[in-house]
Amino acid sequence: MTCSDSFIYYFHARLNDLLLPSKPNELKYFCSSIAVVLMLISGNQLIAQTSAKAVRVTTPPTIDGRINEAVWEQATQIDQFVQREPNPGQPVSERTVVSVCYDDHFLYFAVKCYDDPKRITAKEMARDVSLGNDDRVQIILDTYLDKRNGYWFQIGPRGSIGDALISENGASMNKEWDALWTGKSSINDEGWESELAIPFKTIGFDPDKTVWGMKLIRNIKRKLEASYWPVANLNTHRFQISDSGLLEGLEGITQGIGLDISPYAIGGINTKKGETNKYMADAGLDMFYQITPRLKASLSINTDFAETEVDDRQINLTRFNLHFPEKRDFFLDGSNYFKFGIEGDDNNPYRNSIVPFFSRRLGLDNDGNMLPVRYAAKITGSQNNWNIGMMHISDERDYGNSQLSVGRISRNIGAQSSVGVIGTWGNALSTDENLVGGFDLKLATSKFQKNKNLVLTMFGMISDTPLKNEENNTSWGADIAFPNDFLNFGLGHYEVGENFVAGIGFVPRTNIKATYGNFSLGPRPDKWGILQVKTGAGFNYLTNFSNVMVTRVLNIQPLGIRFKSGEEFSYSVNQQYEFLTKDFNIYPGFVIPMNAYTFWYQNIQLISAGSRNLAGSASFGSGDFYNGSKQDMKLTVNYKVAVPLFIGANYSVNHVTLPEGDFTAKIYQLNANILFSPTVTLYNYFQYDNATEKMGWQSRFSWILKPGNEVIVAWTSGWTQPAERFVMNESALRLKLKYNIRF
Repeated sequence: MTCSDSFIYYFHARLNDLLLPSKPNELKYFCSSIAVVLMLISGNQLIAQTSAKAVRVTTPPTIDGRINEAVWEQATQIDQFVQREPNPGQPVSERTVVSVCYDDHFLYFAVKCYDDPKRITAKEMARDVSLGNDDRVQIILDTYLDKRNGYWFQIGPRGSIGDALISENGASMNKEWDALWTGKSSINDEGWESELAIPFKTIGFDPDKTVWGMKLIRNIKRKLEASYWPVANLNTHRFQISDSGLLEGLEGITQGIGLDISPYAIGGINTKKGETNKYMADAGLDMFYQITPRLKASLSINTDFAETEVDDRQINLTRFNLHFPEKRDFFLDGSNYFKFGIEGDDNNPYRNSIVPFFSRRLGLDNDGNMLPVRYAAKITGSQNNWNIGMMHISDERDYGNSQLSVGRISRNIGAQSSVGVIGTWGNALSTDENLVGGFDLKLATSKFQKNKNLVLTMFGMISDTPLKNEENNTSWGADIAFPNDFLNFGLGHYEVGENFVAGIGFVPRTNIKATYGNFSLGPRPDKWGILQVKTGAGFNYLTNFSNVMVTRVLNIQPLGIRFKSGEEFSYSVNQQYEFLTKDFNIYPGFVIPMNAYTFWYQNIQLISAGSRNLAGSASFGSGDFYNGSKQDMKLTVNYKVAVPLFIGANYSVNHVTLPEGDFTAKIYQLNANILFSPTVTLYNYFQYDNATEKMGWQSRFSWILKPGNEVIVAWTSGWTQPAERFVMNESALRLKLKYNIRF
């Protein structure tokens, strides 16, 4: 028996023991075994990768979306794209050619996507919108060649561009990051083509390194086709960094001084029913300085978030706070450097269960309303295998601390593993002082059984809150994940003490011990128009520290189907147990009495192909609910009336029947967007829920004069319906001018 065979035999034996444990310490032994194995395999030799050489040019191309200049004839061309889906390993079905060149200031790409112009899916035009339902090309650059982190750029047939930061070797994506760069597209008789110019001042890199990692992806939506350069297999993350190709020959490039100064001016008017209108004018400054090629400092004075999107309203029929995503640019830029423990895995359904640093605690109150920010400063980046994130903010609040800080440092180990610490100071939840310190370890490989991902994460934290008992103020956990295409499983455990307080974190439940797991199979039959079938199950088992079960959830998905046409179908069944130690006010006027409850719930979900001009999804659920029953429905309809006009609607309804009566919770949402061009857009968003009987309306007009220079007009209003018609109670109108000076 070979060493590899011995390991596989041992791994299966340990897994079998874990699934059918006979000893209480099996989980500990199993995790220890995996940790040792991951340490050993992290030193695997690098596999030779496909490479391309960037060509330096003296005459830059004009970025107009038309590849008709002689400079592109000098550039390196890449045309060997291979499908990841739907036919893994087969050549791209439509010829694709990407050309690469550079000069002193920019990295240039020309993308030629051959296709029938009548069959191109091209509905989006605005910047930073989702192109998941459009044809598109994506470019990932691993500028430090660390095989962990990268910059992601995308462009569609009508010139819609987007960008993001990739971390955790593709497991985590921060799409809210906005960079200064240019991209243009055009559709012609041969298909569609694009030109991109990415300034070296926009991205961080080591000027002494002439080789970067690079991955290219073309998506043909009507075929559900994703083709890669170099080859990518189904077990990798879609944006995995470690298997990128190489872009060579980048010599004599520089970021310049590395200083960006972005002043802004803002003016507006606030109105409130029954009060005198209030006019306002203000100004502020954002500064960014590249301390080293990999380490950036940011300073924001009198920070403003007038252009930030409003939060989506949600129906909360649980006892715990909901997790809302961060949408403010200052906190999103470099946010990957602050992620801790399992939070860094976007595919882990429990990643938001214990978050020591939650940036929405800064500059926002507990209801999500903006608080004035006097200043905010941070340092993010990497240096000699050390990853650094440090932030301090001073805001104005009537409760808690207005001086809030976080520090996060981690050290890369081997190819994809890391060890780190985190510390937070300040409390946005109460007036008590609060300190949190934590330690985490991640052992990961994408080479398990040659091409599969395997990750073990462990973490521990302790908090110090003077008025809290010093006992039971810790939290710890471990998670093992095998996120691959045919077989996907995860198993984890975490504990949160009753007196553990994360003053600027998000921890919805304390005094719990939670064990969770999931398992799914995803065969691809290549018959009957089916792309993939998914079936699996998961569980979540929670007790308090007295070992009394407080929650148990068992989820079974007998069938989930992805069709080659783009449609999807899934059916699932849940059994849930809840032990209420006190009465639960579930909805105004309705109370669930303290007791133990077990209830079943089933759900059917249908999703139409997103490539259609008229597309949508529908979800229907019904079952028992505590001491009553619940039926719910969620409908989404998106209609691309024409290329400049998009209308989208969402309708969510929960009808709950209880012994003392019934209630219905509803949310209506409507988007009406006009896209005049990729740089001139008007977004309108309406929301109404019957619980508060309030409607919100936000309109945002954006005109990007050039990257970094922007005119924004934002109007936000709140409405109520005291009689037969809606009445506006308050509104805020803002005009904001942004300017960027780059050195």
